[in-house]
Amino acid sequence: MAEVAIYTKDGTTDFRNNPALKKKTGSWKACPYILACLHQLKPQCSEKDVCHPTGQQTGVFYMGLYLIALGTGGIKPCVSSFGADQFDDSDEVEKKHKSSFFNWFYFSINIGALVASTVLVWIQTNVGWGWGFGIPAVAMAVAVVSFFSGTRLYRNQRPGGSPLTRICQVLVASFRKFSVQVPDDKSLLYETAEEESAVRGSRKLDHTKQLRLDHT
Repeated sequence: MAEVAIYTKDGTTDFRNNPALKKKTGSWKACPYILACLHQLKPQCSEKDVCHPTGQQTGVFYMGLYLIALGTGGIKPCVSSFGADQFDDSDEVEKKHKSSFFNWFYFSINIGALVASTVLVWIQTNVGWGWGFGIPAVAMAVAVVSFFSGTRLYRNQRPGGSPLTRICQVLVASFRKFSVQVPDDKSLLYETAEEESAVRGSRKLDHTKQLRLDHT
């Protein structure tokens, strides 16, 4: 007769950091406690699909909506800029690759919006809301893991202060120097002769005539 194992064989421990007892820990004895948090978030519904959420469930619902809005507003403008930082504008090859990056970036966004407004809507209507919200949640988790897995490969720009301050400086300088004659040597337009900008973490902008008020 085979001897019944007292402890688990996979090296797991209990909350006291002792070897886990097979009969007293784990398995479906522990799983209900893990799944209870999800069950508690689901409101009680009657036969006519009329639900009566508690105050806690309503609070979690609205908190989730606000977190989605906050995350969406924060990640969309930052991801595209962070992706652009991975390409060196001084390298002509990488400069061309930057354009390809933006093409793929907005292509992915539009494909995601198309899938969300068609496939996920069909799943929510015909299969269930659990699957309708579960699939994008899993996709988001995979995206987060994928993003952080490339940490060692990323190029990070040094902080250069608030961009609003730089914008205000440009507006003030443009009005103050409206009548100043532009020199023929574009190197005289910069505030410093070195390769780097005087603002730490920033780089010089290429000279262009496209934003002039008069093109004479």
